[in-house]
Amino acid sequence: MNKLVVLGASAVAAGTLGLLNAGLATAQPANPSQLNVIGEPYYKAVRILKGMGLTTGFGGAVGSALPQAQCMVSSQKMLSSGKMLLNLDCTEAAAQELAERQATTSGPRGVNDGTLRPEQVPIGQQPAPAPAPPPIPMPPPPGPPA
Repeated sequence: MNKLVVLGASAVAAGTLGLLNAGLATAQPANPSQLNVIGEPYYKAVRILKGMGLTTGFGGAVGSALPQAQCMVSSQKMLSSGKMLLNLDCTEAAAQELAERQATTSGPRGVNDGTLRPEQVPIGQQPAPAPAPPPIPMPPPPGPPA
């Protein structure tokens, strides 16, 4: 009986040590350069980092020419808690830089933020609707049973 108690206690201790020494699973990418969101608008940077499983925080801003969501991320800092602090540039110069970058990357389709959307057509230039398909002929109703 004593052997069973000692054997059981040893198994529990070994299992506990195995769990305590197990590596932590994180959502952080293997390549730290993937975390770089400098130059992105704040709303987009937050979306990118949250998609990678990180929490974000506002680290401060310079200027007031833009709403906070549209300010450009000027620097970032990873805290030991795993939270990414983002510092913003809300000056007119940052607004112009973002507008120029938007104009060169968007092309004729409009916003190019990585989302899938149908091509945007102005209201006055709507394409003609497709013609209706021909009607499907209905079979004659069944007659009386024979």
